[in-house]
Amino acid sequence: MAGIPNSQAVIRERREKLFSLLVRGMKPNEIAKVLKVDNSTVTRDVQYLTTQSQNYLNDLAKQTIPFMYQSAIEGIREVLKERWNIYTAVPTVEGNEGINWNHKLVALKLAKECHQAYFECLNSGPSIMHVQMLEDKLAQIEESAASA
Repeated sequence: MAGIPNSQAVIRERREKLFSLLVRGMKPNEIAKVLKVDNSTVTRDVQYLTTQSQNYLNDLAKQTIPFMYQSAIEGIREVLKERWNIYTAVPTVEGNEGINWNHKLVALKLAKECHQAYFECLNSGPSIMHVQMLEDKLAQIEESAASA
């Protein structure tokens, strides 16, 4: 049995080649000829690779969305702090000579936009997290049903 390759390794290698051929723009029937497999094998492998890609993106989103959400909120807070510095700047103080009422009005508009963005983050963030939690529970139920 030492001469027989591991079937999982063979499948993995075939899928890697198939993916490379897909990226090059080859059609499934052409790939089947190149890999010397049936069209149905190519179809199954493409379905498998598609599912793997979706799982990868879902996992990536679950890992990065909370961080990105927090970063966005912290970024908005930093903009609001700087906006306050601009709005309260006294033009006669050294370093503030270029600040005028136009700058102050723009700072107020920026504050409004930041508060709107902040509200949108607070409004949509928990919903996104809840949907992800429900998707996780659904996946667990589906796995349980499949194994039963």
